[in-house]
Amino acid sequence: MQIIVKEKGIFTNVTSPTAKAKLRLLFEVAPLGLLIENAGGYSSDGYKSVLDKVIENIDDRTQVAYGSKNEIIRFEETLYGSSRLKGGVPVGASA
Repeated sequence: MQIIVKEKGIFTNVTSPTAKAKLRLLFEVAPLGLLIENAGGYSSDGYKSVLDKVIENIDDRTQVAYGSKNEIIRFEETLYGSSRLKGGVPVGASA
């Protein structure tokens, strides 16, 4: 987690038509997302923070990315063309 918060890396587990989500939201994704976001990092399912996802079933699974703000912006833009974190303000190492 130290590497992620210091903006030196990213953890992803993405889905595709042939690779379904493996990590469970309730037991794996959300708890780690809480730790990472409280430590100053960010999480994303591609559209929003994993902490904003509604858990409907105990076995709900989702794709996820954990990292610095810059890494999450790059993840969301690469997969979906835009990022919820990118406003009119430039994102730098101190952001």
